[in-house]
Amino acid sequence: MTTTMLKPIFKEFIEKIRPYEPGKPIKEVERELGLRRVVKLASNENPLGPSRKAVRAMRHALREAHLYPESTCFYLVKRISEELGVAENQILVGNGSNEIIEILMRGFVSEGDQVISSETSFLVYPILTQVMGAEYIAVPMKDFRYDLEGIFAAITEKTKMIFIANPNNPTGTYVKAREVEDFIAKVPKHILICFDEAYVDFVDAADFPHMLFHAKTEKPNIVLLRTFSKSYGLAGLRVGYAVAAGEIIRYLHKVRQPFNVNSLAQAGAAAALEDRFFLWRTRLLVRSGRKYLYKRLAKLGLRAIPSQANFILVDTGYAADEVFEALLRKGLIVRSMKAYGLSTFIRVTIGRRGENALFYRLLKQFLKEKQK
Repeated sequence: MTTTMLKPIFKEFIEKIRPYEPGKPIKEVERELGLRRVVKLASNENPLGPSRKAVRAMRHALREAHLYPESTCFYLVKRISEELGVAENQILVGNGSNEIIEILMRGFVSEGDQVISSETSFLVYPILTQVMGAEYIAVPMKDFRYDLEGIFAAITEKTKMIFIANPNNPTGTYVKAREVEDFIAKVPKHILICFDEAYVDFVDAADFPHMLFHAKTEKPNIVLLRTFSKSYGLAGLRVGYAVAAGEIIRYLHKVRQPFNVNSLAQAGAAAALEDRFFLWRTRLLVRSGRKYLYKRLAKLGLRAIPSQANFILVDTGYAADEVFEALLRKGLIVRSMKAYGLSTFIRVTIGRRGENALFYRLLKQFLKEKQK
């Protein structure tokens, strides 16, 4: 069936949507380029893999794979509640935080509404906004940081939702506590403000805002988003959650799919919360890796944006796709930032020591060849 034949069927605005392009999988690169070993530092995954406690819990859960999962994620919600000190009715678990964003859109955003975020932020925000037939307002950043004053100025009577990724992907930057408090105080209470904290476990800045406090006190228009994909090493399971006022969560349950989080994911995520040593190791690896790469990138004369996440945004001075392809042929996957409008930037995930050293060596080699 041709696109022309389909046009009376699908929504007109779907044609304009540019699909999200994830980082290339390791197996795909090995197959395409005939490489035996490929290192992936492209998708901000945990280089330590999953927690052993999570793996054991998932093996145990396999015994009941013939049964439907707990639809409300009762036991996982209970563990998150204990971990964060929030009421169970303030938590909604989803198939990755991406699904939580979709559920929020489904529940609160209608065709013709407006959603506001930053120009250089998580690409899923504009995609899902467009799917709803709403308008996405992308406010330019200031020095690679969210411009909260600019976002406030962009609010109109059509604004339904604001997304703030903190720390931000792909820049790794953050907005400070004082900025956030001033912003929240000004934004009309009928507008939902969603703080996406996918990378919060890697933050060591003293002035980072503690949004969990606002969620605990059930601020009526604050939603906190978190994930098990990054610091807990469970990206392949797809588990994320929202923390918000009980009334918001009750409403969101009405528009989510039943059985949206599988049994293995629920078991693995609950067990991962118990493994504090694993989380400590992950944080230590990321912080030491960031320091190592900052020093090496400075030796190469490259600008690296200060990051509070498990990745670094780097200006190579050359076309991002060219750098990406050159490293790919050597067996190293990074992320070109061309899709974000950053034509000479790449994003590199913090890996193990040897992986970080490989990135530095291959990038140095690329630059040397270009400067001949």
